[in-house]
Amino acid sequence: MKISLIATFFFFFFLGFSSLVKSQTDSCTSTLNLTGIPFLTTSLSCQSVWKSQDFILRYEQIEPSLWNFILSAPNTNSYVAIGFSDDGKMVGSSSIVGWVPAAGKGVIKQYYLGGTSPKDCLPDKGALKVANETILSQSSRLYLAFRLNTDQPKPRLIYAVGPKGKLPSSSNYLLSEHQSETSRLLDFGTGESQCRPWFSKPDQTGWSNQKHQEPSDD
Repeated sequence: MKISLIATFFFFFFLGFSSLVKSQTDSCTSTLNLTGIPFLTTSLSCQSVWKSQDFILRYEQIEPSLWNFILSAPNTNSYVAIGFSDDGKMVGSSSIVGWVPAAGKGVIKQYYLGGTSPKDCLPDKGALKVANETILSQSSRLYLAFRLNTDQPKPRLIYAVGPKGKLPSSSNYLLSEHQSETSRLLDFGTGESQCRPWFSKPDQTGWSNQKHQEPSDD
C-alpha cells in the first residue's frame, strides 16, 4: 500500500512538473492562442532568435509599409526588449521595451538609447513609428506585440532582458542595466538569423556592458 502511494505521488509530481515546463516554453511549431493581441497571428513568420534566453520572434508584412511583430520570452519578473539598429550597436538605436508587474497592468514603451547610462535611455522617445503596442503575460511567458510602419525594418536587431525583480519605476520609467543582451542580423526575406556578423569586436557602448553580453548560441 505504501509503495502504491509513493508511486502515485511521483506520478503526479512529474506530471505537474512536465506541465509547468511546457507552460513556460514556446516554439515556432506552437500555435499561438492569445487573447488581447490586436492583430491576426495565424500567418506570422517565426524565428528562434536567442536560444539561451528562449526568445522567439514572430513577424509579418501585411502591407507595403506595415509590419506586425510579436516577441515571446520567459516572464522572469524583468523587462524584455527588442531594438532596431543601423550598425548593431545600442547607442543611437530605438527599442521597444515591455514588462508586466506581478500585480498590475503591463507596460510597453519605446526608448531612444542615446548613451551609456539610464538617464540617456529616454522613454517615449525614438525613431520607430509604432502602433497597437501590447504586452501580455500568459503561461509564464511575455508576449510583446506591436505594429511597425516602415518600408523595410532594420535587419540589425538587438535583444535584451532586464535584471530580475527590478522593473522600471512608474515615476520615471528609467531602465536598470540589463542582465544580458545580444545582437542579431535577421534577413526578413529568408527568415535567417545570425549572431553579430557585421563587426568583430563586442559592442562596449550604450545600454550594453561587455561582461553581460551573450555569446553566440546559434
